[in-house]
Amino acid sequence: MHSYYLLLASCTDEQLCRICECRRIPIPQHWEAEAEGRVRLLKTMVFHLEDNKLLTNTLADLDSRHLRSLKNLAEYQTPLEADAQRLLADLGLILPSSDGWIVTARVADALADFDDGAFNFQGAVDLQLSAAPPFGFSLALTSVLLRCMGGLRVLKGGLPAKKELGQLLSRNSLLKEERDATLIFALLHRLGLLWSREGRVDTLLPAVLAHPPRWVAERAFATLLEHDLKLWNMPPAEDRLFVMRHLLERKDQILAVQPFLAFLQTLHPLDALRTQGVFLPFLQRMGLVAMDHADQHLSLTPHGEALAHEYLLRDHRGTESHWTPMMMDQPLVIQPTLEMLTPMVQNPHRLLQLAQLAEVETLDAMVSFRLGPDTLTRALDSGVAMEDIRERLGEPNSILPQPLAQLLNDLAQRLGEVEVQQGVRLVRARTARLAEELQLRPELASLELKPISDTVMEANGSGNAFALLKQAGFLPKPGRFLPVSIDGNESLYLWSLACLAFVDEKGMNTHLEPVRQIIQAALLRIQSEEPNLFQEIKRRVPMLHLGSGAQAADETHRILEYAACYNLMVELTYMPLAAHRAQLRKVTPQTVDGEHLRAFCHLHQEEMAFRLSRVIGVRLLNEKGWTPSLHSQAG
Repeated sequence: MHSYYLLLASCTDEQLCRICECRRIPIPQHWEAEAEGRVRLLKTMVFHLEDNKLLTNTLADLDSRHLRSLKNLAEYQTPLEADAQRLLADLGLILPSSDGWIVTARVADALADFDDGAFNFQGAVDLQLSAAPPFGFSLALTSVLLRCMGGLRVLKGGLPAKKELGQLLSRNSLLKEERDATLIFALLHRLGLLWSREGRVDTLLPAVLAHPPRWVAERAFATLLEHDLKLWNMPPAEDRLFVMRHLLERKDQILAVQPFLAFLQTLHPLDALRTQGVFLPFLQRMGLVAMDHADQHLSLTPHGEALAHEYLLRDHRGTESHWTPMMMDQPLVIQPTLEMLTPMVQNPHRLLQLAQLAEVETLDAMVSFRLGPDTLTRALDSGVAMEDIRERLGEPNSILPQPLAQLLNDLAQRLGEVEVQQGVRLVRARTARLAEELQLRPELASLELKPISDTVMEANGSGNAFALLKQAGFLPKPGRFLPVSIDGNESLYLWSLACLAFVDEKGMNTHLEPVRQIIQAALLRIQSEEPNLFQEIKRRVPMLHLGSGAQAADETHRILEYAACYNLMVELTYMPLAAHRAQLRKVTPQTVDGEHLRAFCHLHQEEMAFRLSRVIGVRLLNEKGWTPSLHSQAG
């Protein structure tokens, strides 16, 4: 049989270029202008075409019909159909000779490694699959974030307790099994979007709102493919990634599950039992794949395709149209009974902001919320201004039902009837009569209120003024930064204080000097008294500033400069000059010099210059940087 080199030599220049284009083979520059240019091109092509991994991947990308046609030609010299001949020739899997089209020995050897079952994994085109819930995975994540807005009790292992699992699943059509609820919960927790304290977990709203709406689903999907999920009996991460890669390569095909997994096993030591029994059913329940009623055939859904495309190809822009419904605010209907209804498929940020104002009741195609004096008071306590509450409920563009309008007016009148001056332990009442009442109230006796003027009193006791006034039925005006007095437990708010310090440090707000001083004093005290809590705060700060997609140039500069200042690693989404797609690079920034970033590249193990205009995104990692110079100094 002729060698690859001789067979390629009989091809025209046009055919050679077409093979290089389809197989993504690098073409030597100016080969046409050199005397030995064609020889250089042929040697380069032979080197890549005979590479075992590249060849196997090319064969694996073929659908079963073309794969079988190629094998029949190799074994029985069966003539090819015109479309198969054109496709296989463009890929260099068949080459012309004096005897017609032939399969080279290297390709025939690679074909022999494929099991016969690998050629029959395509289902009929007209096969009916069950409809998958649109945006199922994203909506399931949002449903858990919504349920956690009020806080959930968790076990020592970090997962919700049995009663709280029922709460996550109650009247929630997006999650119907406990294992799904715990897995989605774990994915969100590992992203740092759920905040744990004293056996309870709630949604870390600033962390969610710091990113675009699609970011939560994209990063949770990456966690699903990358992390250890033995607790849920999932196959190994490399198996999940391998399956998803091949599903993406066959995104428009209906595949027979068992033959398809048998095909994948010829390429990778796949745990087919757990993949078919656990991973694929989870993908179906999350709307990432669609399957028939017998679970014998599957196909990647548009939502699964978008997430896999973004994760595997690192291409945010190519999937932007898919996320359009998740970027919109849908109409909100408010009943006179104070029940709110709005579609589930919309901007999740808006749903979470509504959940700050009301109790979540039902999660289905529509989300139902229940408003009340207690829920609105809770929102005021958390720092939501009355103007923001009215705006979220639709004012001034729509007329609110009379009962809700009256409730808001009453709260607005009562809000601030007492005010706690946190730094100096003063309580201010709106009227002198109210000040007298506060001094006589037995439930406020522990504050030991002493009058300074007709409306101002000094708190000499050890009680938490804000909390005690709330319990007595008053509506103290929320503090600007802390919704509780500083004589209470501050550990819940230290992470947010640390983040405010970060904002101030990077010049994003020049009006936080008094707060910065308080922050630094609090952090120094915590560092000496509670080192574990201090480490948790440090972990939270970079998490709130992760990059995703195209970033503003000033944000990119700030993150890179911060990483260089504190010797931290970052993950660049970078478009090299000669590349067709963006690449991920882990680097240790050193300096930002004009239009370039000088950094140590951990892929190439050398110091390199990166053009900032080609940096699509940057993500700050909570990992210490490393360079040869620093390493040698440390040694």
